[in-house]
Amino acid sequence: MDNPDRQPKVSVVITAYNAERYIRASVSAALAQTYPNFEVVVVDDGSFDQTGEICAAVDDARFRYLQRGRLGRGRALNEGVSAATGDYIAINDADDLSLPLRLEYSMSFARRHPDLAFLGTEYVTTNVFHEHIPRELLSTSGEAVPDRIGWLSPMTVYRRNVFVNSTLFYPKSTWRRIGGYDERLPLSEDYDFQLRALQYGKAVILPRRTVLWYTNPGSYFKQKSRREQVETLKLVRRRAHRLLNLPLWLRLYHPLWVAASGCTHAFPSLLTVVNAVRGVIRALIH
Repeated sequence: MDNPDRQPKVSVVITAYNAERYIRASVSAALAQTYPNFEVVVVDDGSFDQTGEICAAVDDARFRYLQRGRLGRGRALNEGVSAATGDYIAINDADDLSLPLRLEYSMSFARRHPDLAFLGTEYVTTNVFHEHIPRELLSTSGEAVPDRIGWLSPMTVYRRNVFVNSTLFYPKSTWRRIGGYDERLPLSEDYDFQLRALQYGKAVILPRRTVLWYTNPGSYFKQKSRREQVETLKLVRRRAHRLLNLPLWLRLYHPLWVAASGCTHAFPSLLTVVNAVRGVIRALIH
């Protein structure tokens, strides 16, 4: 690899709220990257457990710990990205572990594609948190994978959030151009970020697995009510529809999604779908 000083710098940004169970492992994995020029920035979003003590004990010149009090997820992300000195940002949730090749792999693609708004990668799912990346993942992380790269259309991202947030990697210029994360949103700020970023470039999911993603049952998103999730997504999609100049008929998608996702074991009934369509048509007319 080239001289580290000639490589674009990457900032791994982690926001943490009462993350004592996870933060040591997450930071250790982030610091074990093969890419030569990076930093790890942890923003403590008002933790009152041992998160601060654990971070204070990290002895590595590439690591920075920022205490900011209780900010909320969106503002904490903005604080971290604003403080980051890298040309590129890699988001890493506090309960997920980045595999060693993550930054090297993502940067290799990003440098070849100046029209990139952001990228994600494939990942490994676990329902048990690991203190260390399992050996079998370390031994296979560098294996070649089929070339299945395809750019994602705005319509695809609009219909469903296809990205795991801890795989997100983007030029810091993307964050600047869209004005950062929307701090007013109570959740889904990452999905909103992706949709607004598509105004200024392309998005892709790379085929190599770069993150061990913990499906945490106590995650922030899962603590929110179903109603709050639906209402926030409605707001996010309404804005994205306008900003991305998407087809008018696509405005039908959100109420149909609400009807479908409200059914745990089956598709919505025909009457439910018909009523949802009628409601949208009335809204479009009026």
